[in-house]
Amino acid sequence: MSGDYEAGAAAFAAGDVARAIAHFEAQLAADPRHLPSLVDLGVARAGRREADAAIGLFERALALAPGDRHIAMNLANTLATAGRGAAAEAMFRRVLELAPDDAVARHQLGSALLGQGRYRDAMAAFATAIACSSGALRMHCWRSYLNMLHFSDEVTPEQILAANMRHAAEAMPVPASRPAPRDPDPCRKLRVGYVSSDFRMHSVARNMAGIFTHRDRANFEVHVYAELDGSDEYTETFRRMSDGWTSTVGMDDAAAAARIAADGIDVLVLTAGHFDRNRAGILFRRPAPVQISIYDVCTLGSDAIDAIILDPAMVAGRADRFVERPLLTRHVYVHPPPGDAPPTGPAPCIANGHVTFGSANNPVKMAPATYDMWAAAMKAVPGSRLRLRYLGVYADPAARARVGEAFAARGIEPARIDYESSGGGRDQHLKFYASVDVTLDTFPFTGSTTTFEALWMGVPVVTRVGTTVPQRWTAAMLARVHREEWCASDVEGFARIAARLAAEAPHQDRAALRATVAASSLCDLEGQARAYERLYRAMWARACRM
Repeated sequence: MSGDYEAGAAAFAAGDVARAIAHFEAQLAADPRHLPSLVDLGVARAGRREADAAIGLFERALALAPGDRHIAMNLANTLATAGRGAAAEAMFRRVLELAPDDAVARHQLGSALLGQGRYRDAMAAFATAIACSSGALRMHCWRSYLNMLHFSDEVTPEQILAANMRHAAEAMPVPASRPAPRDPDPCRKLRVGYVSSDFRMHSVARNMAGIFTHRDRANFEVHVYAELDGSDEYTETFRRMSDGWTSTVGMDDAAAAARIAADGIDVLVLTAGHFDRNRAGILFRRPAPVQISIYDVCTLGSDAIDAIILDPAMVAGRADRFVERPLLTRHVYVHPPPGDAPPTGPAPCIANGHVTFGSANNPVKMAPATYDMWAAAMKAVPGSRLRLRYLGVYADPAARARVGEAFAARGIEPARIDYESSGGGRDQHLKFYASVDVTLDTFPFTGSTTTFEALWMGVPVVTRVGTTVPQRWTAAMLARVHREEWCASDVEGFARIAARLAAEAPHQDRAALRATVAASSLCDLEGQARAYERLYRAMWARACRM
């Protein structure tokens, strides 16, 4: 083993990535076929989000060792992160040819298929991953399976409920008993714990800002149980605002639950239990007298969760779809006013001479129902165009081809679709809305942060309303700004509303819409803190009476 590679490996282990890269490159200059240097340099480049460079290095390494599944897995994951779904799928399948029982590869294949809108195939891949995995990995595969059910327009609410109940029964076959409240005084200061992987630059963290910054410190103490490998400025801000911070990384569910119980948490709150690395299994073990789910899209299927906080407009009168008790407030979605947002400007149709529809939603939300609605809207407005953006996904020719084929099948020329493929920062992202006259929502999983961003930039949003929480999220937000007339119940209604908003676009007062949003509950951080604390207190008082 050469000195340069050894020095690079030591630097990498010590966290000095720049020095490690220099040594790996020096080794490859001397020996371009040095396999360990190719692989480790690829890992280093991928870690720095230099996807193209990392992909090239892994391809060179795989050409030298075509039977090495670890190199193939590194390449597949990098392709997936770069948004090259079809290429990632092919490479994950290659990994599975080498190791058919690799549950991680099976799970990642499911994610790649989901990213291409192939819901049935993704469901099958996740189901197989569940079957060939165990422990924490199995729970992660379950979470992905349950999450993806909401993106398909072929899955019924009843099937979603049943799947979540099956998962809960497997995760905790013998239900844990509710612990008795310590000091059952309904009026005393409460110790609230948050279980989350989202205390980072993430939509959930932005939505929780008010709960932390405006909390009643005299009556509520806050502890965080964080499933985070690293940290960013959001993480450190929440850490400073917390009374206690515990990393759950490396703890199994039982150990994490035992720690929470030992800390004497009165009210335990799980954020977005179906997403990311959020761990419902901890709550299934019942470490706290009161346990609540927030920012989630459906039931967790277990009576170990006492309640779920939702907007009244999200529930649609169907409390029977939740094992938990729905607690209702108009402060579910709250976003700090974006102080870094560019000013609103005129509708672009004035200068362009045509209407531009747009969406910045994740393409995973673009189910057949979404294409049906968008095509109908474009047919209703001759000469209109559609502009799409999501991170750097549309830099992938396969992604653009997939979208174009879907529209062609519905009678819309692919040439009418424009793609913004540059990543850019938040400022660049918000400027996207300056190129859009009317935002088209997705279905059956509607927008949340994308809806807020469009409204903040003064761009109207047309949505279709269904019966599940994801199908009503945008509608609940529009109700907060008194724009219920932008909600449709079917494809035809969606097209009519889109056409009307397109006709009104030259006269849009975008600054007025932003002012309406700023004055609404969507930006009422202090009101959100008070609303959540009232609900926590009410559930605590109920537990004290039991």
